[in-house]
Parts: sequence; C-alpha cells; structure tokens
Amino acid sequence: MPRFIGLTPAIELIIRNPFTGRAYPERGSVVAIIDTGYEGFLLIPSDVFDTTFGELESERRELILADGRKVRSRGVFGETILEPYVVDGFIETVEGVNEFVVGAEFLESFKLELDYCAKTARLALCPQHLLY
Repeated sequence: MPRFIGLTPAIELIIRNPFTGRAYPERGSVVAIIDTGYEGFLLIPSDVFDTTFGELESERRELILADGRKVRSRGVFGETILEPYVVDGFIETVEGVNEFVVGAEFLESFKLELDYCAKTARLALCPQHLLY
C-alpha cells in the first residue's frame, strides 16, 4: 500500500504482461512514485519494458513534460498488481526514465488520501471498480 519516501508518496506494485504472464519483478514488488502531474497510467524504465513487454508491438505517443518539452513514448496495455487489486492500463516508457511512476490514469480507479502531517497514505479501490 502507499507510503512516503521523504516527502514523496509512493506505492509498491508488480507489473505483469497479461499475454505471456511474465511479471516484474519476479519476486517481491517495485516502488512507484505517485505523480498526479503525469496524466498517464504507468511509466517504467526502458530495460524493464523491454524485458516484460518486448515481444508485443508497441504503440507510440507524445508526452508533454511540465517544462513544455515533448518526448515520444512507447507502450502497451498491461496489468499492475497492488495486492489484492489488479488494474489494467497503458504502460509506457521513455528513453532515460529510471524510475517507476504512476499517474492520474492509474489513480482514477482509487481513492487516495495523503496526510503530510502524519506522513501517512491510504489507497482504496473506488466502489465502481469492485468486482462482485
């Protein structure tokens, strides 16, 4: 579940290719920074993207950075596992990215509460996304 790293909110998750079943990491989870300024779903390092999704045909799109620069990304649809939840979305990479970042498309499935005073964070799946 979410936590703070210094002043930065983050979550632990697993990335999975739904077509091959390949997951990253193979054991444990990775820490992803929560960035509400990133409108995408999940941004990952290129080497992880190539290892997990390399055999799939990538879709390309253009991202506009906070400073106005434009960069090209490549991505595919995949799964993120946040025990006990599995959320599907567009997982992409940009050359030079060396961290995992979840954005607004990922967060729209959740209620996120950040308390900077207490350095606590809570994440709960929105009721409309629950499977009964």
